[in-house]
Amino acid sequence: YYITNNLSFKTMAPKIRVPANFGIEHINSEVHGNLVLKLKDGQEIKTNSMIMSLNSPVIDNLTTNMFQSTLEMDDFTKPAVDCFVEAMYSGEVDKLEKGIFEDVNKMAHVFDVSWLTKRCIKFYKTDVLQFENTSYDDILFACEIASKAHYILKQSYYVRLFVGNIASREISKPIFLQRYMADFVVLSKRQIDMSLAVAGKDSNLVINILINHVARTFKCKKLDENSIYVLEHFNVQKFRQNFPIDFNAMASFLTEVADVSESSEVKDIVKNVAETSCGNECSSSTDDVKDSEMDCDESDFEENADCNEVEHGWSQPVHSKEYSFLDGESVQLLTTDNVLNGDFQLFYTLSGQRGSGRKVFGIRCENAELSQWSYVIGGCNENNWNKQFLNNVPPDKVKNWIITKTSTHLKVVCNTVTVLNFIFATDCDADKIDGGKVWSGKPKSVQLEHRGYPSLIIRTKTT
Repeated sequence: YYITNNLSFKTMAPKIRVPANFGIEHINSEVHGNLVLKLKDGQEIKTNSMIMSLNSPVIDNLTTNMFQSTLEMDDFTKPAVDCFVEAMYSGEVDKLEKGIFEDVNKMAHVFDVSWLTKRCIKFYKTDVLQFENTSYDDILFACEIASKAHYILKQSYYVRLFVGNIASREISKPIFLQRYMADFVVLSKRQIDMSLAVAGKDSNLVINILINHVARTFKCKKLDENSIYVLEHFNVQKFRQNFPIDFNAMASFLTEVADVSESSEVKDIVKNVAETSCGNECSSSTDDVKDSEMDCDESDFEENADCNEVEHGWSQPVHSKEYSFLDGESVQLLTTDNVLNGDFQLFYTLSGQRGSGRKVFGIRCENAELSQWSYVIGGCNENNWNKQFLNNVPPDKVKNWIITKTSTHLKVVCNTVTVLNFIFATDCDADKIDGGKVWSGKPKSVQLEHRGYPSLIIRTKTT
């Protein structure tokens, strides 16, 4: 009658509302344990098909319509399966804890136990998201739970809960993402997607980490798979709207990468970014760059590879190396983080120089959160840090510095903002009135020294 009339088991079964207490003492009953759950290592749990079916329409279909008397549960740990079965029998989740939460939540989803799915969400909110002293390990655990729930089970609600909790607790997204994405090259696509979700509107946080990574690892004129994935999946339009300065710095940086890249995929991605920066009214200069037949293996991406060239025009600075100047050139530097007490100093050799030795200009980050930077100009002001300060330095982590010295002044532009315009004739300290004469010569070459900026790169740029 049941089969020929195609009636569901639940139509025939008593109308019992679940969750309900059927008595956990009946688990593994020899009398009515007609549905066997097979676990790892040959372990078994005997359950009643009616009790399990009342809770799960999936199990209802498997046992009633497909006549299954066993279920393979070897994807889950035994403590998690015990918790799941006891929940079906008792209507409670007394055994649910963090260590088995992921498996229990997965079983609730796979077997469509709607009430248990809701209990798992409640547990995630009340237990998993209650970080003790904002411990990174606790935050990481909650993050991974949310990420896997979304990636494997398509439960996006967990991601929204995690991101909302981070915001409500005022947990620093930059600090968390710096640690979460530290091993950038080995991140899974799931973790990159989660990083973008955590960043949200602050997509510059992920892009800054990306640029830092590329600056350190771009050894063989290629981008690694994760760098390409980020560039393909973040919202370029919103990034441009919300962070125009960071966007322009990124577009300039990536265009330089594409100019020497051997990958047509990289060229296409950078072309899209460049077109966005031009309002889709111009095309990338990378169209004319032809692919090279040269190939390279994974060792070319090792940080200790014998290759200092980062990209055309840019290079990682070599200690004591002299960079020659053409008349009218500036020094351009790219930094990818605000490093407390991190400094870089330019030692100029000037034509017609009066006195002996090199002339130094340096800047140092005194307060990373406030983006406060001090500077020194040798022979013009006090030769100590934290005395003279740059004005209105943008807080962006990625900073494109352009330093221009003429016979009359020294100008520093950071992300299009003029942060210093030092006039030698008027701005020197009272006891250093000859400073202007010292600095009046045209720059012939410059050497760069720095501390705290392993990914800093340099190029000279015609103004």
